[in-house]
Amino acid sequence: MPKAPRKKRTRTRTSWRPARALPRQVRFIAGESTGSFARRLAAENGLQPEEFWPLVGDGDQIFDPRYSEAYLNAAALDRLAGLTGRDTATLQWPLPNLRAHRLLDTGPGPVWRWPWDATSGYLVRACELCAHTKGTAENAYLISPTTWQVCTRHHRWLDNRREEHAASIPLHTLPEIIQAHQRQLTLERRLGESGRVLFADAYAIAAYWWNLPALSPPAWRKRQNHIGPAGADDVRCAPLVLYPEAVHLAEAMAARERRRLRGTLTPTQAGLWLHHVAGFLEDWRMPADLAIQPVLLWAARHQDPDPAPRQTSPRPARGRYRRLPLPHPHTTQPTDTTLPELSCLPWQIGELLGSSLSPAPGGWTLTGRA
Repeated sequence: MPKAPRKKRTRTRTSWRPARALPRQVRFIAGESTGSFARRLAAENGLQPEEFWPLVGDGDQIFDPRYSEAYLNAAALDRLAGLTGRDTATLQWPLPNLRAHRLLDTGPGPVWRWPWDATSGYLVRACELCAHTKGTAENAYLISPTTWQVCTRHHRWLDNRREEHAASIPLHTLPEIIQAHQRQLTLERRLGESGRVLFADAYAIAAYWWNLPALSPPAWRKRQNHIGPAGADDVRCAPLVLYPEAVHLAEAMAARERRRLRGTLTPTQAGLWLHHVAGFLEDWRMPADLAIQPVLLWAARHQDPDPAPRQTSPRPARGRYRRLPLPHPHTTQPTDTTLPELSCLPWQIGELLGSSLSPAPGGWTLTGRA
């Protein structure tokens, strides 16, 4: 995490007039952080941050939206909506951190807070071409449950690096990344919340393979060589190069979980599934006997706590296009929960690994969380 920039402070007010729409408005960027949107709106109207934020509510410190995120209570949201000439629901749709579960529980007056060490996601730089089509020359930032996003319109990989030289990564020479992203979106649309958590588990397993280079498939190095200077930063490029294999594994996990939740996964079928997984690990030119170890741990955790049939448990509808109930041991999480928090597995990209498939103390990870 970079050093905190110099703080800007605002004055506290005790009385408020109704907020009036500013003369110039900006177009929404889907998934944008509140701080990034506010900066664009202020700049469009020639306002400095210390002039703009007192119009929204009472607050203290103002940070650069590259590094952290601003949070509002319901009254401040109403005022921001007034400044845009729109209703609150219109703002909450494209700006995730304005949704009800992210609002501050303070009041009754309008209040905003801008903590330096916020934890509601990752700040990912928006595609500059998409931002340009929205009429902005400012760097816009998305709030994301992952440290990366994929722009399928312009075939670009976006991540949470803030340095000026760390722009988006073109994917024109890596069509498999775009294809994997489309398959991942399809998995989530088909399975709902279960699609998200199964991908989180698959991504954690792929992170384990990345952390032990002897287990990494040769295709990962080839992709790394295709992305130019960004490929020299191992941890930055890791989510990109392992993406297709993580999605493929998530699809295989979904097939197993559908059988398990229907109560039709016999020990023989479970063994055949592991044999199938070992087969595509060998196809990827990985040492299957070692690479399958984290998969075995995942399968052990994804067992029913009570082997007896449970009449009250939901069963998935038949057909691979139907929603899948959330599998044990996962629990319901908000849709913007970060990927590591969704997974039942402990591994993250860049961690040192110790014995028993566990992260070693003092390991380092990819940071940059909002």
